[in-house]
Formats: sequence, structure tokens, C-alpha cells
Amino acid sequence: MGYSQTKGRKPFERASKIAHTHILNSPDVQTFIASCVLPSPPAAEDLAALQKPVPQSKQVIRHVIAVDGGMTEVSVRKEFPSASITFMTFGPLTLSLDDLSALDATQFIAPEDMARLKNLERYSLSIPTHAILAGGAKTFSQGVRATIHNFLTNPKRPELLEALRWLLFRSWLPPEERHVWQVPRCPSPACVDPGMSFSEDEPSEKPCPTCGQPVYLSDGLRLYERIDNEQGAGGIMAYLLTTLEQLVIVHIIRTLLTLKPSVLREILLIKDGPLAFFGNVAPLRKPMHELMSWLSTKHQGSPLICLIGLEKSGAFVEHAALIEAALKPDHYLLLNNEYIYKYIVPGDAAGQPFGKNTYYGAKVIYKSGAGHVFVATIPTATFSSKPAFEQLCNAAEVLRVTGALRCSMYDNALIPIVLANKLVSLADVPSSEILKRFVTSSVGGGQSQ
Repeated sequence: MGYSQTKGRKPFERASKIAHTHILNSPDVQTFIASCVLPSPPAAEDLAALQKPVPQSKQVIRHVIAVDGGMTEVSVRKEFPSASITFMTFGPLTLSLDDLSALDATQFIAPEDMARLKNLERYSLSIPTHAILAGGAKTFSQGVRATIHNFLTNPKRPELLEALRWLLFRSWLPPEERHVWQVPRCPSPACVDPGMSFSEDEPSEKPCPTCGQPVYLSDGLRLYERIDNEQGAGGIMAYLLTTLEQLVIVHIIRTLLTLKPSVLREILLIKDGPLAFFGNVAPLRKPMHELMSWLSTKHQGSPLICLIGLEKSGAFVEHAALIEAALKPDHYLLLNNEYIYKYIVPGDAAGQPFGKNTYYGAKVIYKSGAGHVFVATIPTATFSSKPAFEQLCNAAEVLRVTGALRCSMYDNALIPIVLANKLVSLADVPSSEILKRFVTSSVGGGQSQ
């Protein structure tokens, strides 16, 4: 790796123009490249046989709630550009299908019409990313953990902590069937405590029995494993944001079950991104899948939940674009273990089932009647490497309603996701620059540290 410019007076170290010849002439490299295999799309006749028409279904869904979030990292001082804070904003946006249908039928859209659709509740979180010591903390790692804990335990908005506790302890079950949640080890680096558990009747913070330092229920997300006092906390931000987005979904489910469970069946919940927990927070997949399984029989023996995760980018979206022309309108392609490893993600279909430790739903590619293609995840009651369409919760209705929410502004976009993204996303210009000026003038009381 070449030298970079730090003081602004000397040029960058330029890379060699001929070093590639050593790579090209290496027998080991040549052998390796020749042995590699690229995934290829399925043959036309195979694809025609794999896709199926979406079955007819009664439409019960009347409302849509889309959950999305955005974040931006802001440098604190130009003389120390590696010191930074990340700002997150996320929340659910609610709209009525009746309002959307009426809007679709009008010739012109008035501002008050759009206002009816933009019913959004925002959450905002600022968290140290690198070389920033949160107030009251002794170390960078401790400050990041305390910031997450304080955000969740804020008495002005206790719903996210309540949703987290409800999910981790499986509080929808009878008291005798509820679980404890394990923190694998004490988050304090110098401590050798093997870990501790939290139960439903305990507070969300308690001291480590070995070192006495505070351990939080949020440490059960295991984000502390990727926080480093020198390298920072940039590695946890994407995991944290997607976890918070899905906690909003859990909060909505919990609230509706408490107030009027039948209403939950009338609401389509849309998450921007797949229904999965990745990286350190992957253990949350298990209680989330158990919740989906429990909900799968609560509407007169059928699923009470209507939930879909929609992807905008990645290998599955690229594959969908590759086969789009061969897909039939109002047909779905349910992706099983063999299909995924053969055509999308190179791997051994006989080995670890795809998504077993991360996804709580099955992947499906759907082409709406209008010709829009979506890559979706829909919850399943049980995990299967070869799921059947009937195992997907209310899949026929969910897919058809999703297709009706099309937005022509972007490729294969949905109105709820577009609106939610516009209301919570943080642009590089001007949002990032404004936040940078705010942080620069306010951190440490506006004084240099």
C-alpha cells in the first residue's frame, strides 16, 4: 500500500505501472484463475418450469407500514479527520391503501394529498465511530456501549427497549415457557468472566460478578465484539441500524397484539432489505423466527402476520435483473437451497443450508402484473432448505399488494419505501456538511479536546 498525503505539501506515492506483469506470469495465479467457475443463469426451459403463477387470495390488507433508516458518518475536526460520529435516523411510515388508490386516480397530486401519506415517526441516534469519548465513559468501547444502552433506555421512548425485551425473552409465550438471554462474555476487555444471563424479571443493566463493570441487556447483541478502542466502531453501524429497524417492526407487532390482534392481519409491514440478522447480531434470528412461527397460526389457524423484506441491491437483485425478461407477469420464483448455490451464490447445496443462521423467511423473486420485478423475503413458520409457497405467511396477498405499490420514479421501487427513504435518509450534501459544522462547534462544549 502506498503512502498517502497527510500534511498537504507532498504528492501521493504512485503505484507501479508494471507490477501486474508479475501476477500475469505467475503459474500459481494462472492455475487458480483457470480453475474458477462463474455462476450462470438457468436454462430458459428450466426457468419456465420453476416459476409459478401467484394463487388467488382474498385481500384483507388495508394499511401499509414501511420501515427504513439512514446514517452518515461525520468527521469532528479537520486536523483529526479520523475522529468521527455516526448519525442515524430511522422509523416507520404509515399509509392507507384507500388513500393511495384515491391518489392514483387523481389527475394532479396536491401537497395535502402527499401529507396524508407521510405519517412518519422518526428516531434519531448519534454514536461515536472513531476516537470520540462519550461523556462519562472511561474508554471508547465503554462509551459506544453506554450510548446504545442509553438510547434504548430513554424514558421518553421506552418502546424499543420493551420490544427488545419482549423479543429476547419470548414474552408472547406463557410465563413458564419464556427464555433467558445470554451475554457470552463480559464486554470489559480485561475481564475473564465467562458471561452472564438476563431474565425477564431483571433490570436491563447489572454489574459483572467478576469485575463489577456494568453489563447491559443490549450487550446481548454482541456488538461489543467488533468495537475496538483503536480501530473504532465503524464495523457495527450497519448491524446496529438494521437491528433497530427490525425492533421497530417488533414494537408494531407487540403493540397491535396488545390493543387488537385482528388489526395486525390488515397491515402489511415492509422492511427495506432482507428479513435477516447478519454478523454479530445474527443470534436475534432465532427469537424472531420463533415469533413468526407463533404468529403463523393465530388468525383462525392461518398466519396473522403480513411482512415482506425488499432488496434494492446485491447478488439476488442482480440475478433477478439477469432473468427478468424470462419471467412471466404475476408469477413467482421461489428460491431454494439448490437454486441459490447453483445460480446466485457459489457454494455446496449439500452443505450448510443458505440463510439458516441469518434469515427468518424464504427468498422469492416476483414479477407483478405490471411487469415490475421484486426480490423479497417473506416469513416462514419453520426453516426449510426447500420451502413450499404455502409455507410463506400470506404470500399471495403480500406479493399482489406489494406489486400494486409500484413507484415509477426508480427501477422496481415502491411508494412506501421511496417516501420513507426520503424522510429518513441523510444526504452527503447538505445533511453531512451541516451535521459536521454542528458537531465541530458543539463537541466538548465547542472547545478543542
